[in-house]
Amino acid sequence: MQLEIKTEGVDFVVSRAPAPKNDNDGRQKADRETGAPLCVTELVAMDDTGAEVIKVTTAGEPRVAKRQLVTVARLVATPWNIDGRGGVAFRADSITPVPTSSAGPARASASPAAGAA
Repeated sequence: MQLEIKTEGVDFVVSRAPAPKNDNDGRQKADRETGAPLCVTELVAMDDTGAEVIKVTTAGEPRVAKRQLVTVARLVATPWNIDGRGGVAFRADSITPVPTSSAGPARASASPAAGAA
């Protein structure tokens, strides 16, 4: 069973750069449909209730860097259980940098006299 995760209201930050997803013999795994190499990117997912670190697999290597704010497209969770061990595998169609303006992130500006009577 695959469960699509709604990502609206969630900020994702790269906590570990993408790395090849290897099998037990050290060979990089490939996507079954496209043959593209699989990569794993560690992300911190933050919302109003807190944060969680997740590892997300993608076909192809995302062009993202550590500490970069990113967008995750079509995040899917797949619960698994093998020999009494279990967990959740995360997969996404893509992980892309959040666009920034040339002036940097927008911030509210306050003058020193703001609020003075």
